[in-house]
Amino acid sequence: MARIRRTRFVLLLRDDQPFLDLGALLEGDAKPAPLRQLYALSLLTGSETAISDEDLELVLSLPSSDWVEPADAAHARELALHGVVVSDEDESELVSLRRRDDALGASDWNIYGAAYHLLTRWRDVDLRTLVDSGHPPDELLPPTAGMIREFFDLRGPPPEAFPAVSASRVEELPIVDREGAHYDLLSRRATGREFDGDRELPLEQLSVLLRYVFGCHGYARVLGHVLTLKKTSPSAGGLHPVEAYPLVVEVEGLASGLYHYSARDHALELVRELSTQDARDLAAGFVCGQTYLASAHVLIVLAARFRRAFWKYVRHPKGYAAMLLDAAHLSQTLYLVATELGLGAWVTAAVNNGDMDEMLGLDGVDEGALIACGVGVPSGRASPFDPGFQTFVPRAASLD
Repeated sequence: MARIRRTRFVLLLRDDQPFLDLGALLEGDAKPAPLRQLYALSLLTGSETAISDEDLELVLSLPSSDWVEPADAAHARELALHGVVVSDEDESELVSLRRRDDALGASDWNIYGAAYHLLTRWRDVDLRTLVDSGHPPDELLPPTAGMIREFFDLRGPPPEAFPAVSASRVEELPIVDREGAHYDLLSRRATGREFDGDRELPLEQLSVLLRYVFGCHGYARVLGHVLTLKKTSPSAGGLHPVEAYPLVVEVEGLASGLYHYSARDHALELVRELSTQDARDLAAGFVCGQTYLASAHVLIVLAARFRRAFWKYVRHPKGYAAMLLDAAHLSQTLYLVATELGLGAWVTAAVNNGDMDEMLGLDGVDEGALIACGVGVPSGRASPFDPGFQTFVPRAASLD
């Protein structure tokens, strides 16, 4: 008979949902009554499941280190499939969940960081399915004025662009305009969403971008054999745990496909070769159907080597946040290098990182995708997603 045990990687949530008082309704009186529902949020499956108070009692009665035989095997199996408990059955899905439980137990994840990472990963999200009654168009269309007005009617205006802060005194600072290549580059930095599909990205430009964003530019030895690396972006603890996986769509002299960038050798290691169309389709899937981003010549998945970061930040409550910052630093460096090269660039957190992990062979516990960036040859056309910005000068701009 199959046995079960408690997993430590479940969070419990009691939620009150608005509902009708059924007893009062039967007596002809319609009045609200909260429906209290208990949910198990499983880190093993990355999803939530409604459970009963009896299920909760069962879970709390189980040991986490010893196997026990359940009174109701069928119900225990159902709870195990939802990642609420762990089963020792040989069924493939249950084996996979048990291995994930073992991997999390052996890892140095902080439980709250792991909960955020594993419970917010997306799979198979496609924004195009929100359009045309569920029939996705080839392109994700920009929002119309009517859609924007409808959103404002629903949500009201956003909080003020410039917050009002209570202060005892205001000290105006001198407005100093700087000139030079660096400041010009900062002023030209922008998100690019329109790319030239009739041109390929020169391999030399991709090489420069990868080297100056993700490449290694120096090293030092600690204790004689441990290497610490110098790169162009900061990293918590100097560990640089974020790896770049370029999804090449159209680059001169380079086969389309999914690669890993080796900073050690400044080389691309082929993970999966794809046709140009398959690479384009995969890019759209990775970024949840945002086809205007998927039209970039190269999409770059930024994936963290959690084990490397947690070697120093063992179960640290800020460890996962530090890796998100690492990825953000890299995305900004990519923007600046791309701008200097005359390329368009973008970054998005709206990604199907669960699908990315699967394609890259990452388990999501020791290694996992965080965000995606893209670069490409700009088309020169204005994107319908971009507002027309006017120059802003502090204390001089009229915002009325």
